[in-house]
Amino acid sequence: MPTKAKIQKVDEISQHLLSAKSAALVQYQGLDADGTFNLRTKVKLAGGNLEVIKNSLITRALEKIGIKLPELLTGPTAIAYSDTDEIAPLKEIETVNKDKEKTSFKYGLYDGKLLSAEDLKKFLSLPSKSTLISQLLGDLTNPLQRLVYAMRYNQTRLALTLKALADKKALTN
Repeated sequence: MPTKAKIQKVDEISQHLLSAKSAALVQYQGLDADGTFNLRTKVKLAGGNLEVIKNSLITRALEKIGIKLPELLTGPTAIAYSDTDEIAPLKEIETVNKDKEKTSFKYGLYDGKLLSAEDLKKFLSLPSKSTLISQLLGDLTNPLQRLVYAMRYNQTRLALTLKALADKKALTN
């Protein structure tokens, strides 16, 4: 029989999953307490939240929002929620995985859909929001900079030509 606390926790997890821009189920087996703390800190600084939750509660929360996992969750699982940027907090987990190889993605959630670990890795290969914004700004300013350069080039060329003519006239006089 589920207790009131577990029911409230399932409701809380469901609300987090619905309000988050993206989320991932992360296996963190092998990380010690310091490693887990550091991972939480990095995810939090990137605009997310990492929470260790029992597999049964995760499964119930996912079912409550209409997502059925293809297989049962096993091993220690945490949920990483991204509240501000869809990719940045999850990339922090990916970085820790590359460094220590002690974490791995089980599943991801984006736009109410379940992503496999492979799909999540493709999702993480996308540039972050700030990178995309800077690329867009660069692409928008590049034609304007070229136009300014082209306009200045003709003026500069005219001024140099007039100066050369004046110098030539001064030499002949």
